[in-house]
Amino acid sequence: MNRNNPTNSAGTNNLTISSSGIEHRTVHTAPAALYIHKLLPVAVLYFFLNSTGLPVGLYYTAMLSPLFFLWLYVEGKRWLTLKFAVCLSPFVAMHIVHGLDSPFYYARSTLLLWTVFITVYAFRGALLKCKNIERLFEQLIVLNFCAAMIALVILFTPAREILWSTDFSDLGGDGGWAPRLRLLTLEPSVYASLMSPLLIFTVLRLLRDAGKRNFIYAAMITIPLLLSQSFGAFSMCTAGLAVGLFPRLRRLLRRKNSSLFLGLGLILVAGILIVPNPLSRRATQIAAGKDSSAHSRTNNAFIEAFLVADSRSLWWGAGLGQAKLFESKVVRSLGFTKTSIPNSIADTFANFGIIGVFVKFTIEIYLFFHTRVYTNTFRLAMFVYAFLLQLTGSHIMEVQEYLLWCFAFSPFFPALDLRNSVPRAVRLTVD
Repeated sequence: MNRNNPTNSAGTNNLTISSSGIEHRTVHTAPAALYIHKLLPVAVLYFFLNSTGLPVGLYYTAMLSPLFFLWLYVEGKRWLTLKFAVCLSPFVAMHIVHGLDSPFYYARSTLLLWTVFITVYAFRGALLKCKNIERLFEQLIVLNFCAAMIALVILFTPAREILWSTDFSDLGGDGGWAPRLRLLTLEPSVYASLMSPLLIFTVLRLLRDAGKRNFIYAAMITIPLLLSQSFGAFSMCTAGLAVGLFPRLRRLLRRKNSSLFLGLGLILVAGILIVPNPLSRRATQIAAGKDSSAHSRTNNAFIEAFLVADSRSLWWGAGLGQAKLFESKVVRSLGFTKTSIPNSIADTFANFGIIGVFVKFTIEIYLFFHTRVYTNTFRLAMFVYAFLLQLTGSHIMEVQEYLLWCFAFSPFFPALDLRNSVPRAVRLTVD
């Protein structure tokens, strides 16, 4: 191919930045584009349809995990189940020693945790093989925006509860809340958390290259997230971006367009918090300690987790699947069901005790330094988001949380390291 006139009717062009800071215009051939099209249906299933029509706690990705396992086996990953069993075996042994209320529930929950492990491992492997994940994210943003616009039309019909949450009592509000967009997910907070990597991606890309195209993509993901009115997701995205951009702030402020969009972003955040609207009302409730959703996902979740773990062993926990069998007037007074604890760290405490929580934090800190998360703005922002999410929501069977960690610990989007300025020199390569 002529590097002076790189054209390819069957492929797409992708702009990346090398470790030296020089732009690369990569011309993707048909196989690379075809791989993206193969991966897109699975991504759509995960982002939009994973729990549609299923009981709470069950996902299509879990049902497809045997197929993911076969794919990994063919790819040479043949010892994954053995590694999973070895890592879990100390906890299994101690749970048996301390006694189990239901061995059946324990075995079923262990199998479910295995499906989560296999699914996340397969998704990470597939994303690492994708040579243009940036294009995949763009397609998801467009699909999500179109779905949100369709949902806006449906909002004014009797079918609005299919795509919108209108249960104000769950929010601790006084009935003054507007409907919250959730599409086909379980709840608006789950939907917003699913979209958070897309939002962080578009914001960082806009700051890297403040062009019209990048601005449109940023707006297309921001508008649906505003409709979800998920204060938690916005707060964690803001915190992640703030931590990720702080070391690069001086360099960004030197660039006119980047400083302009940073200013507009601050004005938007301030406007959301100051001007009367559902998000600002909920922020006020959280600050005043009157938000029931925030309480259930934080301090109340840890109270229940302590009671569950203490029923067997504070050090090792009660074991997988045992929390739903735990009976306590205190737990009932907190308004919990027996299905799950809506906090990942609290859920880990209930199931695996203090040792399980210690192991979880140790692994996260080790991988932070081992994979050099701090060297990439996108990965650092995702690390902060995932770290905060585990303290305010999610649970140990949640595929979504582990994929957020994968974005933090894997070498995705090297071009979004905003420590480097974007030079004018362009180098063309062919893939």
